[in-house]
Amino acid sequence: MKINLVAVQARPELSDYASADAFHAKMSGLMQRAAASVDCQQPTLVAFPEAIGLFLAFVPFYYDAVKGCRTITQVMLKVIPRNLGRLLGTAWKHKASGLVRAAFLDTALRAEKMYVDTFSSLAKEYGVYLLGGSMYTPPIENEPSKGGRHILGSRVYNTAYLFSPRGLILRRVPKVNLVRPLETSIGVSGGPKSELCPIDTALGRIGTLVCYDGFHHTLVEHYDALGAQIILNPSYNHDPWHAPWVFDRRLTQEEEWLRYGLPSIIQGRENIRYGVNPMMVGRIFDLEAEGRSSISVNTGRPGASLEDALLAIAARPDEEEIIFASVDMAPTGPSGDERRPAALV
Repeated sequence: MKINLVAVQARPELSDYASADAFHAKMSGLMQRAAASVDCQQPTLVAFPEAIGLFLAFVPFYYDAVKGCRTITQVMLKVIPRNLGRLLGTAWKHKASGLVRAAFLDTALRAEKMYVDTFSSLAKEYGVYLLGGSMYTPPIENEPSKGGRHILGSRVYNTAYLFSPRGLILRRVPKVNLVRPLETSIGVSGGPKSELCPIDTALGRIGTLVCYDGFHHTLVEHYDALGAQIILNPSYNHDPWHAPWVFDRRLTQEEEWLRYGLPSIIQGRENIRYGVNPMMVGRIFDLEAEGRSSISVNTGRPGASLEDALLAIAARPDEEEIIFASVDMAPTGPSGDERRPAALV
């Protein structure tokens, strides 16, 4: 069976988060480009990058106040003092520590609705499986018999949502390993490994690892043992792409992402066949992202060259781009070169 794998390398601007309509318009434009790159008559999976929904937590609600800010710290200084009473009430209601976490909780139901409405409608409109990158949100339940949508707990997670071609949420996966100090400083919690469960779809069995989780062998092993065939790794790399890697300055960011990230870590696995790594690029406030999105194949050989492993990779680390691969999805995992899936890029 032929399937399409598509990674959206997105470069949104602050104005794209000014309202629900602005966000939908930006994501719709990217989705149009993604759909135009492949034959959507074939089963298709489209993946957006990590944190594509981050700024929904505060920008639409305070846009006029924060649009002139240059840093996230300035944003917090604008938002929190002006809404201190309400945020203290939110913190008390949810038994949450910290006003920044309370700020996420305060807008969570409205922000998550913007995110879900947008990606659910796009998945349904184009008839594709769609990973809506990720957003920062507490667990939210929709229970009409008890009044509809409500927050289940006080913790905020970096969570990726996978949507079906019918527009339904199939799986919500939290990031397990956080990037310090950025995520921990704003009150985000790491999710439990137990939430890393693959989902069976018409495309195959899909597992999601948010950004840094994709560098952890134990988590990839976990999904491989559960029979995952496609690993989605939405990412947001905050350092210059050609700068030295923070943990080993002999290597660049690019070398580390490709040598030790998803294209390398899936090689030789029993069940995992493909990896899709969409990356965020651009700058909003003082958060700047660079990266080259990639789609990779398990050749069946541990230590395979990047030339063999990469089916598609973005041309630049700082521009918006759609990359894709049309691949064969066989019923079982690769065991050697003779069973390597054919790929047309």
